[in-house]
Amino acid sequence: MSAAAEPVPTSALKILQTYCVVDADLRILWVGRQWDEFALENGGSKAVANAVLSKPLDQYIAGEAVRQAIRAMIRAVVTHHHELSIDYRFDSPDVMRRFRLTVQPMQGDRVLMVHDLRDAQTFATPHLLQHHDETAAVAKCAFCCAMRAPGGSWTPVETWPSPHPDTVRPTICPTCEERIEGALDAARVGRKPGKPIVGGFGP
Repeated sequence: MSAAAEPVPTSALKILQTYCVVDADLRILWVGRQWDEFALENGGSKAVANAVLSKPLDQYIAGEAVRQAIRAMIRAVVTHHHELSIDYRFDSPDVMRRFRLTVQPMQGDRVLMVHDLRDAQTFATPHLLQHHDETAAVAKCAFCCAMRAPGGSWTPVETWPSPHPDTVRPTICPTCEERIEGALDAARVGRKPGKPIVGGFGP
């Protein structure tokens, strides 16, 4: 099992915040100044600003279920003109990270997508960088990072027996599917987003 994790100093949490503007056709129109830095730190050399501008956002999202969820969020905000927020995990090999995605309506059927780091803990033992493969046997939830082997149950990544698989199939676990539907419902009726989840990791 993975060893215990330690909190990341609060000062480190303030620098991770990325933005992009997307239109109703999911084209990326603008990205914030920290976009390239974050992309390069996470193995995304093909996703720097010059490469992604005017391209479809879902071209850079792995997993059809994940792409459908992001499309649904953007459609809900464009259609109903209410903000949508949801927490998700996006780990690096050595840090567990919880972000809050906020999708805000703009004029002209555009939305502002803000990814705001809310909490982080360092792994005592770093993991290998995982690669996405939609034919991989082990599924991994793109929103909470839990993993599931064929015939098994969803397991938090930090309690998954070592070694971790080096390739995973990106998808969404049932718990996160419910959270996403709740966020969509809130956006459709204009209900205020819930408070960020800042403690605890996993499904």
